[in-house]
Amino acid sequence: MIKKKMQILIAEEEADLLIQLEQALLKYDYGVFTTNNGSQASEELKSNRYDVAILSTKLQGLDIIEEENYTYATKIIVTSTDNNVRIAVETMKNGALDFITKPFDIAKIHKNITKIATLDRRKSAANKPRITEENSEAFRRIVRNSESMQKVAKLVKQVAESNIPILLRGETGVGKDLVARAIHERSLRNHRPFIAVNCGSFTEDLFASELFGHKKGAYTGAYADKPGRFALANSGTLFLDEIGEVPLKNQVDLLRALESHEYQPLGDPTLRRADVRIIAATNLQLEKSVMEGSFRDDLYYRLNVVPIDIPPLRNRQRDIPVLIETFLFEACKAQNQSQKQLSSDTMKILIDYKWPGNVRELRNIVQRLVVTSPSGTIHPENLPAQLAPEQENHGNLNIPLGSSIAETEAELIRHTLQRVTSNRRLAAEILGISVRSLHYKMKSYKIN
Repeated sequence: MIKKKMQILIAEEEADLLIQLEQALLKYDYGVFTTNNGSQASEELKSNRYDVAILSTKLQGLDIIEEENYTYATKIIVTSTDNNVRIAVETMKNGALDFITKPFDIAKIHKNITKIATLDRRKSAANKPRITEENSEAFRRIVRNSESMQKVAKLVKQVAESNIPILLRGETGVGKDLVARAIHERSLRNHRPFIAVNCGSFTEDLFASELFGHKKGAYTGAYADKPGRFALANSGTLFLDEIGEVPLKNQVDLLRALESHEYQPLGDPTLRRADVRIIAATNLQLEKSVMEGSFRDDLYYRLNVVPIDIPPLRNRQRDIPVLIETFLFEACKAQNQSQKQLSSDTMKILIDYKWPGNVRELRNIVQRLVVTSPSGTIHPENLPAQLAPEQENHGNLNIPLGSSIAETEAELIRHTLQRVTSNRRLAAEILGISVRSLHYKMKSYKIN
């Protein structure tokens, strides 16, 4: 029986302490991911399965546990330079496993992790049920009143238990990550890690390190051995989001790893094996990318064994009321507010809206309405400007037939900015990208 490697997330602002803790835990053969950024720590906990997270109070550690801003039953250890009894008590009440002041005893942290591993193994041995539609959280969250989403759900059931690669295709914000998780949870690998990686977030130089790992001294800043995402996902599922953004140079190494199930960490002459199930996702037309020479045809055919097309929200109007009801309930609970409802006129506006940002945009709008609407019923006048009825037909997209992806993207950005009166943060939310990415794209396309 393969022993599960514990996955540890460390969020620590002090560089020396971060390195010290990482090196110590790697010696115990844990999978370790480190960051000195609180927002990245929060995103990691949303996106990936970690058994333990060691979070500094200076990097939003308290906010994360208070908001329960993580997907799985991750055990939280909070660290702080402030030996404040009140903070410690509050931290433990909110569900933290331990509160440790700096400089901390690494042996104590290891003891806590060992205790967690022992308990988890006992639970697993006592009861390891098959994941089904009834107890798969991700599958339950796939709203499928529409015929198109019923087809998606059917495909998920059909392919989940196989090991063949899956390519999820759809616009930004349609829920490709949710479908990927549903496939994993219904697979025979459901008790093993689900590791997600956004392929568009790494430079050419960092991509190999993030996916394959590196040895200490492999490059400047490589202070310790670090496992890559292939190692972390061993025996589980590796979700390669935004696969179309992989730099051409890195596609060769990725293809080799997929074909041979072997990879080589940077600075390490030894080949490592990885048993991973690959699920990729893209919002691009990869066939066109292949024709343009920006994506390798052999990698495309390797990934595109079973394509699953996830329709945009505008083509699945029957799903919108259910999604709204779900997001309303979640947002009201998160904000500790009494349950709100939409007036019939408001619901009609939301159903008829085209949702360029898809489900992600809908969720963001609902969350905003819960906070900004003064009464228990949300009326049309409470809607943001881009949803107001008189704004609906203002400024149509002008994309001539045969336009390139870059031209299309530039026009979509201009159109979105126009509709939200140049509110860049809101535009980024609707487009499903970061504000930083939006600024970069605006500069690249010379959009003022």
